[in-house]
Amino acid sequence: SALLQDAFRAFHQDLDFVRKFLQPLLIGELAPEEPSQDGPQNAQLVEDFRALRQAAEDMKLFEANPTFFAFLLGHILAMEVLAWLIIYLLGPGWVPSILAALILAISQAQSWCLQHDLGHASIFRKSRWNHVAQQFVMGQLKGFSAHWWNFRHFQHHAKPNIFHKDPDVTVAPVFLLGESSVEYGKKKRRYLPYNHQHLYFFLIGPPLLTLVNFEVENLAYMLVCLQWTDLLWAASFYARFFLSYVPFYGVTGVLLLFVAVRYGQIWSGMEGGGHIQSQ
Repeated sequence: SALLQDAFRAFHQDLDFVRKFLQPLLIGELAPEEPSQDGPQNAQLVEDFRALRQAAEDMKLFEANPTFFAFLLGHILAMEVLAWLIIYLLGPGWVPSILAALILAISQAQSWCLQHDLGHASIFRKSRWNHVAQQFVMGQLKGFSAHWWNFRHFQHHAKPNIFHKDPDVTVAPVFLLGESSVEYGKKKRRYLPYNHQHLYFFLIGPPLLTLVNFEVENLAYMLVCLQWTDLLWAASFYARFFLSYVPFYGVTGVLLLFVAVRYGQIWSGMEGGGHIQSQ
């Protein structure tokens, strides 16, 4: 049907590749008088949508720019090196430490944005390349599981802003995101006065989300779902981070630096499981 064709084009970047697998399944074409399953449609709206899509294709808006994403990854790695050099050259004083933590927080937020595009398979034409690159960015650069994020994010796109369905809306039992949170708070539904959560979010939101909710849920997902590759990638992040900064701060100091970076990244990128920043 016409609607299925639009959905098919939206979900597949390489149409020639997927058509090879569909050809053996072709039974025939519907006769003009045969009823379709599309239901009533606004013909003008469908025509306008397809004209808009064609214009975007002609402008090559659906084609990723490899140079842009290469520079994005390059500046993330450069910030990681710069933060370490600041501590190495200037010492672990308050000013160098704050500056390094800020740079690392920005790097972490940018990594989240990069892995988001990789998770949507919108950078490389081959899905496999996107998945491998996402595992590196999410695992080595952030210490999280790519499969865990995809699992949450797919639910978000399947049921956006639906309570108990979209994990980006129901953030533990403490916060509710979206316009309905005000209604839930006024009617005293669920647990807390969500209509006033803007008053206490900045105090407990970042540490609760990044240091408790995401960390625990991420680790539990890898162990329960047996995602050993993701677990190794995440372990490599923590090994690199601690080996890089323990000589300057000791174990306790590195933990404080880690908390500062995790706390700062949610403010610099407003990141989340899906679209809190936009995961």
